[in-house]
Amino acid sequence: MEMLVIVPIFVIIGIRGFYLMGKWDDFLEKNYVSEEEKTVSAANENISDSTSGLSDGMGAIDEKREKYFHISDVLKSVGMIILASLIGFVFWKMGLSESNIIMVYILAVLIISVITTQRIYSLISSVVSVIVFNFLFTVPQYTLRAYEKDYPITFVIMFIAAFLTGTLATQVKIQAAKAAEAALIAQKEQLRVNLLRSISHDLRTPLTSISGHASNLLSNGDKFDNNTKEQLYLDIYDDSMWLINLVENLLAVTRIEDGQLNIRLSTEILDEIITEALQHINRKKEEHKIVFYPQEDFILVMADARLIVQVIINIVDNAIKYTQSGSEIVITTQKGQDRAIVRIADNGPGIPDEMKPQIFDMFYSGAKSVADSRRSLGLGLALCKAIVEAHGGTLELSDNNPRGAVFTFSLPVKEVNLHE
Repeated sequence: MEMLVIVPIFVIIGIRGFYLMGKWDDFLEKNYVSEEEKTVSAANENISDSTSGLSDGMGAIDEKREKYFHISDVLKSVGMIILASLIGFVFWKMGLSESNIIMVYILAVLIISVITTQRIYSLISSVVSVIVFNFLFTVPQYTLRAYEKDYPITFVIMFIAAFLTGTLATQVKIQAAKAAEAALIAQKEQLRVNLLRSISHDLRTPLTSISGHASNLLSNGDKFDNNTKEQLYLDIYDDSMWLINLVENLLAVTRIEDGQLNIRLSTEILDEIITEALQHINRKKEEHKIVFYPQEDFILVMADARLIVQVIINIVDNAIKYTQSGSEIVITTQKGQDRAIVRIADNGPGIPDEMKPQIFDMFYSGAKSVADSRRSLGLGLALCKAIVEAHGGTLELSDNNPRGAVFTFSLPVKEVNLHE
């Protein structure tokens, strides 16, 4: 029997099956909503603003998927069919039965369905695999004729098995992509919940302190001596500065999560960035010895000075919070081949090994107590890492010798020719 006679039958069956599978997908999406999908839908409504960037990204992916034929997918499909044919020749030379060769082609279609982006490739590969199998391994070889009466049934079953296997693999891949998207949305929702929970707790303490001290000054200010008044003023100042730093970090978190952390790179002198940051360190720096050892030569970096100042403030503030009074905090700079290295070291108690893997995680503040008994939101180091990596650098933690912690981050160096 001429293979060309039954090829159109395969194509018609495949197209019809492809169409029915698409209809079935539409039916499931419209009429079946799992509990997980309901949760994701609710999360989408709550965080529609924060996930607009994600929706745009998924829309771009959907637009790409509308283009059925990509040269990379075509090459992958052709390569897998050729590989299956080579393996089939090996099996044929070994005297193995045709069923083993058929299983090789079905496996090839399954792999094609996994490594390509569209279900259409499993359909085309199913048809091509039947034709190639008939051409190479049925008698007479290297023709599209099939003399055995059972070959047409074999071809049909082979096609159906290959097509269904590929379709199921594609379905699994699509469901995995949807699950990953759902997990990302759920993660964003959990992040927002944690943020709101932390803010509601941590804003209450300094605001209560500020309002209480202000009320005392208004009601009994004339009865307080100068030292008492000065202490109340300092407490109000400390709490207000803590709130300002908190708001700056929260704004940075929002920009990072929304994908709107705009890096405005310019050529900056690294020493000037560090000096400016040290001027904004909180009042408790007077209880610590902060030393900056700049290099003799100026180091020019490509950076957003405002953001790098925030990085240095957060790291130094952490050192002040978690080290005892009188501790020394040393800042040094070093110029590498294409990187500027900033090293911030303290001689405090250091960071336990079990805390190090999570030290840069959002909302992780560890079990260590803060010097002023105010709970930390755990935003500072996570923001530092995000900002430094947005500059193309790295932020690392290591132990100081003999004790303490060292935070080291890098920035790209800007080379300037003197004759310019």
